[in-house]
Amino acid sequence: MQQDGPRYVIDRAVYSLPDFDRQFDKKSREFPIGEKVKKFFRCSVPRLRGVLLRLLPVLSWLPKYRVRDNLLCDVISGVGAGTIQVPQGMAFALLANLPPVNGLYSSFFPLIPYFFMGTAHQMVPGTFAVLSMMVGTVCLRLAPESDFSHFNVTLNITEVDTERMDEVRLGISGTLACLTALIQISLGFMQFGFVAIYLSESFVRGFMTAAGLQILVSVLKYVLGIKVPPYSGPLAVVYTLADIISGLPKTNMASLLFALFSAVVLIPVKELSARYRHKLPFPVPVEIIIVIVATAISGPLDLPEIYKMDIVGEIDLGFPAPIAPMVSQWSDMLSTAFSLAIVGYVINLAMGRTLAAQHGYDVDPNQEMLALGCSNLFGSFFKIHVICCALSVTLAVDSAGGTSQFASLCVMLVVMITLLVLGAFLKPLPKSVLGALIAVNLKNTLLQLSDPYYLWKKSRLDCCVWVVTFLATFFLSLPYGVAVGVASSILVVIFKTQFRNGSSVEQIAYTDIYKNPKVYTKGTSITGVKIVNYCSPIYFANAEMFRQRVIRKTGFDPGKLLLARQKFLEKEKREKAREEKRDRVRRTTVSSLVTSKAQSVSQLDLQSDFDMTDIDPCPAEPSTSDVNSSCGDSEALGQTEPPGPALQSHPVPFHTLVLDLAGVCFVDLMGIKVLIKMNKSYKMLGMRLYLANVQAQVNQELEEGGAFEDGNISRSNIFLSVHDAVLFATDWPKEEKATHDLDFDVDKGTDLETKMF
Repeated sequence: MQQDGPRYVIDRAVYSLPDFDRQFDKKSREFPIGEKVKKFFRCSVPRLRGVLLRLLPVLSWLPKYRVRDNLLCDVISGVGAGTIQVPQGMAFALLANLPPVNGLYSSFFPLIPYFFMGTAHQMVPGTFAVLSMMVGTVCLRLAPESDFSHFNVTLNITEVDTERMDEVRLGISGTLACLTALIQISLGFMQFGFVAIYLSESFVRGFMTAAGLQILVSVLKYVLGIKVPPYSGPLAVVYTLADIISGLPKTNMASLLFALFSAVVLIPVKELSARYRHKLPFPVPVEIIIVIVATAISGPLDLPEIYKMDIVGEIDLGFPAPIAPMVSQWSDMLSTAFSLAIVGYVINLAMGRTLAAQHGYDVDPNQEMLALGCSNLFGSFFKIHVICCALSVTLAVDSAGGTSQFASLCVMLVVMITLLVLGAFLKPLPKSVLGALIAVNLKNTLLQLSDPYYLWKKSRLDCCVWVVTFLATFFLSLPYGVAVGVASSILVVIFKTQFRNGSSVEQIAYTDIYKNPKVYTKGTSITGVKIVNYCSPIYFANAEMFRQRVIRKTGFDPGKLLLARQKFLEKEKREKAREEKRDRVRRTTVSSLVTSKAQSVSQLDLQSDFDMTDIDPCPAEPSTSDVNSSCGDSEALGQTEPPGPALQSHPVPFHTLVLDLAGVCFVDLMGIKVLIKMNKSYKMLGMRLYLANVQAQVNQELEEGGAFEDGNISRSNIFLSVHDAVLFATDWPKEEKATHDLDFDVDKGTDLETKMF
């Protein structure tokens, strides 16, 4: 044993948990429900001030804002990011199957509530490609293009009333945003911000990658300039891709050239900007430059009319009139709204925490849920679609040195100028340019296709979550992908707790430390004591597995011994019943013989013969030994066999089992039931079950679950540490260590296996 370093020397009594609680005056920590309610509704000036500051974080950072140091950086970063927000918003509106002006609405109105309620200082809410795709599926389902088609007899073609269709879809988009906002606000007030922890990183990355591929497939029709019928639901992306491939001969070369030109300029400029972002005073607004150049080329040359290109078209100037949500449609979009609420919140929170870690402040998860919900709610009356963090815009603000929500005000200013003035000049902008902007921005998302290669080396379960989520999202649609991904993530958690493996531990020589002997060679086994640790909750999904692991680690199954003894007793009972039956047969045979003799001798002779039989129970030469019932009974009683080995008291391999529950964080009623049954089975064999390192919360759950009632588990069998339990077990009086024979009332026909396990 190593002698270097500080010495750990302690001398104290051996404590069971009740002894320790009594000696050191454990305090009662019960909080009556009435007191909790009073505390929750108690109102005071400090409490009111705290609630106000939590709901409106702007009141906390605005008085401390340093105008001279930060205002210029916020203005520059906000204006630069606004030039990204405008084209990106219009592009993502196309993904939502909405007119481009919807992207401008979604990039303006939600920023107003977030300015007052957001806790991430550099965050800029806006459109996000994945959410836009999810909104687009609802718009296609509730307002399909076929509902607005009519046959033009004059031109002999089928026309679509685009204006009416856009108006209806804008109403659906606002209604969906309102429902999503109400879900987010409800979850925020219920303190459900922790729901994000149930969405693993593998799930999020798999979902985002599949959504990115779906987005890429969706924008190909704009890049190639071909007509593809809209699809929604499972396998929609497959049908869309098949139509795109079949429509390749009809590619509009002018649209394709505009898209290629945009991509050729975008990719190197964005790569250089990302590499030298610390040296640039603000990000290069390459998106708005491309939009301006493409518009300037397309409009004066009348290219859309000449080459039949799809263009942005008329953008309504000014702010839209408020609309009321169509509540009657909520039932048709509830599942998608819930998916949007969770996915949007997760993306927002992930980006917020990243920014907070970089700049040294905290992000309140519940407040972020409320802020996002209020942003969507306010914007839903102005025809937006569901928003969250505008990723590239937020990164632009952060890289340009933005420090507060004043940067988002500058973003709003740029969008507002576009809505009021500049929108009229964007009419000839080809949609293929917006498609190219979307496709290039998907680069980082599509690079995540290599995730399974790295995840397989680190965690195969996480890799399975990624693959399952990816396949479900890509082939079944985004809402189904969310459901399947969350379910797979939860199943991974269940599997990890359900199939957790315990281990048998031994004492490290001359210490109070107990470790797995397969890992440490200097382990010393303790005679008569087995120690097993377990590092998972004991609940309905793994309670029986926990019992089986204890049996496997100790090498002893008390149930089998109890069942063997019961079977032997039942066998003895059957043997006794057969003997009684045989005795009755003998008596019946004697009676039959007596009756037959009565036919040939007198009654007196018969009585004489019968009396002689009673006097001489064992004649020297009996005619039939099998008939002499009295002699047969004497032989049976005199030849009692020694009890079989199963009835004898079997030597057990140990007299005490110590369960180290330090890694058990909770126990449910099923787990308590298994512990009680294990304790009973060991107790019936004269053995003892001790629990060590029981956490306070687990101890409370054991008590509330009835583990200590009716003599189930003795409180004195719970110890502070494994070493306390071992010392107590090795100090038993010898007479207490003797095993006890099993005492069953087999006449009641008790099924031991049912009774014990």
